[in-house]
Amino acid sequence: MGVRTAIYTEEMFKTGNDNRAVVRGAAELRLVGLAVHGGRNDVDKVLTGLPLHP
Repeated sequence: MGVRTAIYTEEMFKTGNDNRAVVRGAAELRLVGLAVHGGRNDVDKVLTGLPLHP
């Protein structure tokens, strides 16, 4: 299954700069989102049964 993921932290939305540095330098990550990228069937398999944001 070729699914890639990425995290979104609260700090990333406060800067327009390179977000990798924000995540790398954080003492604590305040997660606010998750990205999933891949083929539709693969992504559906990963997300099936998870509650989505209303």
